[in-house]
Amino acid sequence: MSIENTTKPAGKSVIALMIGVLMRPQATLAYLKDNHRRAWWLPAIFIMLLTVAPVVVGSRSSSPEMGSPAEGAIISGVKGIAVEPQAMSGMEPPPSASGGPGLLTLGSAILGTSVAWLIWGGALSLASVFLGRSSSFGQMFRLTVWTWLPYGIRGLVQTVYILATGHPIVNAGLSGFVVDKSVSAIISPGPGQLALASVLGRVDIYLIWHLLLVSVGLMAFTNLSRKKAWTAALAIWLVLTLLGIVPAIFGGMVGGILNGTMSSGAYG
Repeated sequence: MSIENTTKPAGKSVIALMIGVLMRPQATLAYLKDNHRRAWWLPAIFIMLLTVAPVVVGSRSSSPEMGSPAEGAIISGVKGIAVEPQAMSGMEPPPSASGGPGLLTLGSAILGTSVAWLIWGGALSLASVFLGRSSSFGQMFRLTVWTWLPYGIRGLVQTVYILATGHPIVNAGLSGFVVDKSVSAIISPGPGQLALASVLGRVDIYLIWHLLLVSVGLMAFTNLSRKKAWTAALAIWLVLTLLGIVPAIFGGMVGGILNGTMSSGAYG
């Protein structure tokens, strides 16, 4: 038996490859480096549908104590449903308060995910060149899409939760440790709290899963060492996350100023 045969995944269908990326990432991503180069659009559609699904069902859910889904929920320091397929920034907007997602919201969610893939693909390509392992943008873009599968799983879990409970998800990730929903509904969080909530809102098991897949993919696609691959994946996430918290802080501060102005006008 040749070495090549031992590294190929058992199945070559797109579904088998998606399962392989999740369950046997090292062998499957090594196989995808030189095979099925045009098959990325199928998992891309699958991931897109699953990451948009919580936006759709979340915008239709409401409860007496929470009002509309856009009330009281915080993601990256901005009020809205806590759904965030992007690991690099909160580009996905909150659902509309009218009870329906709307074409603009869905379009923004799809565009945000697509832009995140492009940015991650470019960042991974630059990182590989910087580390002495040149790779094309096309390779890194394909790698980005395949390693985004954990966020599709997260979207599925969030959708099931919302459908089962009828409640939108608030305080995504670890942001609940720094954001008190009952207090933030009355008093706008400060810039420091918004920044910390924005970062912690991105941290969950699916993020760790994604970064592990990226590091394994970098080793398979560029022959980087395990340490360099993991460092590159973590560094890219940190940089893009720090860039992503700027609009969260700005939006929160503007919201606080507007709320304060309206309150002053009401009692003045």
